[in-house]
Amino acid sequence: MNLKHFSLLALFCSLALAATPAMADKQKQYADPAMAHAATNQQEDLSSLTPEERDWYRTFQEGTFLVSGWKEITREILESTTPELREHQRKRLEQLGRKIGMEWSRENAIRRVDNKMLKEWGDELKKTARTNPEHLPEVIASIDEQLNSILN
Repeated sequence: MNLKHFSLLALFCSLALAATPAMADKQKQYADPAMAHAATNQQEDLSSLTPEERDWYRTFQEGTFLVSGWKEITREILESTTPELREHQRKRLEQLGRKIGMEWSRENAIRRVDNKMLKEWGDELKKTARTNPEHLPEVIASIDEQLNSILN
């Protein structure tokens, strides 16, 4: 296992520990079409990535048998979202996940999103979903702004 894979594993493990068993049970039983849409409606253009970067991108999105990926984390966060805001936040989280994943999957020497950022952003999203879900739109926007400033 290389350093990048180990770091991703550590990040997703820390995010997975933040989820409660009750959330996991609800997630399996949840039949909201918007939630199902989050898992099936991501059509990324990965043509700018190398084959290895595409593999890292998919790992970021899908996770592994040991860790949850961005799609699973998004579903967990959406469970804390009010139904009237869920679709909008789903779209925002998908956009954010694409941007983060595209940059993070690049070679370590050139990428501008590192594992520390992933952990900080993931922790912030999970904590807000648990404690102040009404503030999720602001947190998502803040992370997106931080990402934009890093990428520009």
